Amino acid sequence: MDPLLIRVFLLVLILIFAHTVETVLGFGATIIALALGIFIFPLETLLPVLVILGFLQSLWLVVRWFKYIRWRVLLLSILPAATIGMAIGISYRTLVGNYTQLLILLGVFVMAVSLMEIVLIYKTRAAGGSLPWYLGWPILIVGGIFHGIFASGSPLIIYYSSRELKEPAEFRATISMLWLILAVILMVNLYSIGQINVNTLATTGIVLPGLILGIVFGSRMTFRALVFKVLIYALLFVAGLLLVVQQVINR
Repeated sequence: MDPLLIRVFLLVLILIFAHTVETVLGFGATIIALALGIFIFPLETLLPVLVILGFLQSLWLVVRWFKYIRWRVLLLSILPAATIGMAIGISYRTLVGNYTQLLILLGVFVMAVSLMEIVLIYKTRAAGGSLPWYLGWPILIVGGIFHGIFASGSPLIIYYSSRELKEPAEFRATISMLWLILAVILMVNLYSIGQINVNTLATTGIVLPGLILGIVFGSRMTFRALVFKVLIYALLFVAGLLLVVQQVINR
């Protein structure tokens, strides 16, 4: 069998898993697909495809959960800080080619925070409360920087949002609206530097079944609010671990 067909097939399997997770939780597709897919395709090939698929996934989730969007939290807290950070991240990605140290640092931080939150939930049987602005805004800005570099649905943004948005439907809807807005900005940027082109769209079309099947499978799954929170932090921990392992292997 053609090695390229095998790689495409493996990427579709990864996308099915990644988009199943995102359909259930409202995030996770890009960071999972990036962490696993980077072993199959180079970042410059993978990133624009994942951004387009992420846009389509977010669009579907926003249409489905639109009435649950917390506009005040999104427009006054999350979006401004994340956008500032993303502008910095896009500039950094354009100018600098080596992000290994940043990814390892992000992965370790995400693992530590996720583990702390899971322990807290286990001890108190409740999720943590809202973060004060002087902690929340720096976390969102740094999260936006990583999102601008890797389009990763930054774990830091998820961490802030999970503390601010308690109900699963509100979390999914609000964070999906954020990803939709940020994906549009990223697609414009990637198009302007030539990374989104006819070949990118053709590749996206080939692996599109991974997104569709992920949505179908994820739509059949539901969880209680507390279980939902634990799943978020467990996935963040795994994502952080994958980032660290991936960078250590590639060094």
